Amino acid sequence: ECSTCGGSRLRDDAAAVRFRGQTMDEVCRTPLGKLLEQTAGLKLTGSERKIAGELAREVTNRLQFLVDVGLEYLTLNRSAPTLSGGEAQRIRLGSQVGSGLTGVLYVLDEPTIGLHPRDNRRLLKALVKLRDLGNTLLMVEHDREVVESADQLLDFGPGAGEHGGQIVARGTPAEVAKQKASVTGPYLSGAKAIGVPTNRRKPGGDWVEIIGARHNNLRGVDARIPLCTLTAITGVSGSGKSSLIEDVLYSALARKLHRARTFPAPHDAIRGVERINKVIRVDQQPLGNTPTSNPATYTGAFEYIRALYSQLPDAKLRGYTPRRFSFNVPGGRCEKCEGNGQLRIEMHFLPDVWVECDECRGRRYNQETLGVRYKGESIADVLDMPCGRAAKLFENIPKVRRILQTLCDVGLDYVRLGQAAPTLSGGEAQRVKLAAELARPDTGNTLYLLDEPTTGLHFDDLAKLLDVLNRLVDLGNTVVVIEHNLDVIKTADWVIDMGPEAGDGGGHVVASGTPEEVVAHAERAAAALGIKGKAGRQRDKGTRGQGDKETKSSGIRKNSGADATSALYRSHTGEMLAAALAAGPHVERKPHDFTAQNETRSGDLDITEVGKEAQMPWEADGRQWHSRDRVGRTGQPCRWDGKILAAVVDRVQELGDFSPTDWSARTVVEICAAKKADGWFLHAITGEEWLLKLKFRVAKRTFQRDDLINQLDLKPLNEMHHLPVYGSEPRVKCKQLRGPWQEVQLAVYAYEEIDRPAFWQFVERAVAGFRAFTERVEQQPEDVMPWK
Repeated sequence: ECSTCGGSRLRDDAAAVRFRGQTMDEVCRTPLGKLLEQTAGLKLTGSERKIAGELAREVTNRLQFLVDVGLEYLTLNRSAPTLSGGEAQRIRLGSQVGSGLTGVLYVLDEPTIGLHPRDNRRLLKALVKLRDLGNTLLMVEHDREVVESADQLLDFGPGAGEHGGQIVARGTPAEVAKQKASVTGPYLSGAKAIGVPTNRRKPGGDWVEIIGARHNNLRGVDARIPLCTLTAITGVSGSGKSSLIEDVLYSALARKLHRARTFPAPHDAIRGVERINKVIRVDQQPLGNTPTSNPATYTGAFEYIRALYSQLPDAKLRGYTPRRFSFNVPGGRCEKCEGNGQLRIEMHFLPDVWVECDECRGRRYNQETLGVRYKGESIADVLDMPCGRAAKLFENIPKVRRILQTLCDVGLDYVRLGQAAPTLSGGEAQRVKLAAELARPDTGNTLYLLDEPTTGLHFDDLAKLLDVLNRLVDLGNTVVVIEHNLDVIKTADWVIDMGPEAGDGGGHVVASGTPEEVVAHAERAAAALGIKGKAGRQRDKGTRGQGDKETKSSGIRKNSGADATSALYRSHTGEMLAAALAAGPHVERKPHDFTAQNETRSGDLDITEVGKEAQMPWEADGRQWHSRDRVGRTGQPCRWDGKILAAVVDRVQELGDFSPTDWSARTVVEICAAKKADGWFLHAITGEEWLLKLKFRVAKRTFQRDDLINQLDLKPLNEMHHLPVYGSEPRVKCKQLRGPWQEVQLAVYAYEEIDRPAFWQFVERAVAGFRAFTERVEQQPEDVMPWK
């Protein structure tokens, strides 16, 4: 905070002004619920009413809405970047309600994000108020209560991505529930539902314990999380869930286990750390801010796909490596857009605009790279493919299949592999991160922390996500989710309910245990607090701001035994959860069968085996490939004269007793001694575009470098003006190798450069020297090579 203004942002004279004993800074630091009580109970004098009567009424109306939608714990000076998406959306909605406009079309994208089920009805009342003013509200929503309260539904489907895009049902919620084509209807009618497990995992003897957490509204909180379970952290928005799990637990564990540069919020101790190997937080932050970040690159699948494409016959023929199929480096990418597929146009005072690249048409690669195809699909086609189709394309490549199948398991089969990270929603980004973790080899004893993973999920997708989370637990890991969704909470093994209210009214562990135990606690608290109706059926009637009885009766003191000093708090989660548990259906949860997931299928190939069945040109006719049809390492045709290699090889074979020439490699031609133990004599490097490199291995001190340069008279590259290559060094090199050998290297371009007596005399001398040396080795090996 600024040391001058103390965080008020005002000068001394402005900060000193008081109204009813309060400065502007004190008003802005007051929670909205308490501020509403103050403004609603404000009694103005006659002169004050003339000056501020309308202002006070306007302030009260806007505060009333913010409190009605569950934001009573916020303060007016709360900075916007610290707000969650749901909080920001409800504040924007509050500004619209306060304006009193009519005839407006409001489009809302999941306004219930971050809302506890208790607050849903409060939000719905505010939305109904907007509608009754004469406005139209169009909402994208998955929450059951909001969907059931709508006047009309438009149900899209039948699937996601390319399998969706149609309105499969429309009408009132009751009408949609009866339509067979609807994907949401069965869940509204009760024909389909997420089951309540009858065999929850029971906590063993191992726990992770948070002792004395003091941060934001947490005041010395102790919490215990059982290991090898699915634990849900629940509570109304602002009750301290994120403060406890992310600011305290994650920051402390990441610092201790991974030496992360995190700064844990104040706490006394974290116990049980020795029982976990690593901690992984899966949040909804974007995967990246550039078009080059996408699900394929983030999960690591693209690395394997690029390696596979480099093994294809066309890629081998052109000399392409995995690097060629990357859109992040020069070579195979479109250089105009630098692999983005889009061009950025700067608009000066306006935001930049991205348009499709007019050269590659958004495909990111140049035409040569796109010419390499696997089962008819180029690398650009793969990136443009939904994960479901890509999983079928690579179904016989286990390394790729495992990652893509994991993406499908978390409900992302409709997302394109190359979809730019900035276009993914928060929920999609979180599930991509989860899939990336699932695809890695699992060691068990890992603590996963997820913040509202159900954001943006339909009921069908929610079932898939729960299956994945339970798979993690069955592998011996611990999963902790901060969640408001009752379908997740009712399936959890353990629940830690925070509250009882938000802000200053929260920061306590209200209840912990199985979902059934939390419901039982809610019923005891409701009876002790005198709340009418059974837990779960009792609707929130205290929605009139801080003046309601609910807030004032959130906790009472027990008066018996050892618990006389502890508070019995009301559990809003337990009250809402009771009906969900009673509705069922109750099912037995079956452990996952991991043998099917890791089994080897018939036809499976390792990436290195792809393309091996195809005979390459150098394997079919190596002489023709190296001397006529050759292609360089970079995929460009070789420009040096092929007659050079044919002539040199034929002359060497005439002069000496050598084994047959080996033409079978892509970029190397080798001639060895008749006895393989004597090694090679000639290596011809044929993979360069402009020069053929001939390496001769002869006996040490057979040639003198300067004499050989003068004899062969090969001009430096700088004097060969018709070639686009440069260099002032001699094209003849001699170096003494370790042991009894000398290596002579020539770089040749044209046949005329070697078709001279001086060159052929050099070849004869080299062959004679190599032959004499090998004969000497055979006769007196201990003198020539004593180490043998």
